[in-house]
Amino acid sequence: MKKLLIAVVCVLSVFEMSAQQDPQFTQNMFNRLSVNPAYAGAKESFCATLISREQWSGFEGNPQTNLLSLDYGRTIKGKHKVGAGLTVIQDEIGPEQSLNLKLALAYHKRIMQGVLSAGIELGIYNKSISANWRTSEGAFDGTEDPKIPNSEAGSTVFDLGVGVYYYRKNMYVGLSSTHLNQSVISDDPDETSSLTYTKARHYYAMGGYNYTTTLNGRKFEIMPSFFVKSDAISTQVDLNTNFKYDDLIWVGTSYRIQDAVSLLAGVDFAGLQLGGQFDNIKVGLAYDYNISDLSTYNNGSVEFMINYCYKFVKNEKVERYKSVRFL
Repeated sequence: MKKLLIAVVCVLSVFEMSAQQDPQFTQNMFNRLSVNPAYAGAKESFCATLISREQWSGFEGNPQTNLLSLDYGRTIKGKHKVGAGLTVIQDEIGPEQSLNLKLALAYHKRIMQGVLSAGIELGIYNKSISANWRTSEGAFDGTEDPKIPNSEAGSTVFDLGVGVYYYRKNMYVGLSSTHLNQSVISDDPDETSSLTYTKARHYYAMGGYNYTTTLNGRKFEIMPSFFVKSDAISTQVDLNTNFKYDDLIWVGTSYRIQDAVSLLAGVDFAGLQLGGQFDNIKVGLAYDYNISDLSTYNNGSVEFMINYCYKFVKNEKVERYKSVRFL
């Protein structure tokens, strides 16, 4: 049965189609740049985030995804805040491999008590499919379907995305779209190749709030958030709440509607007060348990996250002058 299911996934990937194709993550509250370029530079620091995810563990050919995002923001001449970011996403599922590199640029404008930013991302997207894969009958020998490649195939296309993002000290909300140009990936210019793959346009909405109080003299934060992904055909909704204690540890849970329940936990090294660069590190872990029919065929999904942010402090110029009173 496992071979049959992975064969279905692979065949759907080979034919030209339009469906949700972007990788799935659980710790979306730490992964805003990858889907919304307007987030770049929001913290006015240099930030780096690494996420590694193994989805549907125990399932043959299960999705495995690695992501690295970097961004930096600064204010120019005291009034123009700009940001830039880079995202690299490597994704593998069965015989499919994809690599997405995106450069984000954003401009931030203060509006009343918050900041509104707009961003654009330009990048490349590479999709390839290997010749070593299985069908429901076992190993593929190249005779079952002429549209299925019996040798490695792949291609690289231009990628485009846009977004808007509004944030204040304790809240944020964003809207964005990736793969706006809906590139057709084909290793044959005439599109008669066995690899013809349309990259579907995706739409995202996100938001979150941070409520801070005290508990027995200790700082306690409640951080609800939501994350919506859609390709205008199907929609996926994540609802999350994290609880952070004393600027040190957080635990939380997420519900992905009709798909999975997740447990999250993490450590903010700032609460450990180790000093130096260690205070800029956050480490998180998430586990998804499927509640859909797929739960029978996998052992859940595991996701690891590490985040580092460093704020550059500009040294103030010391000006001296002499007075004739003190010669």
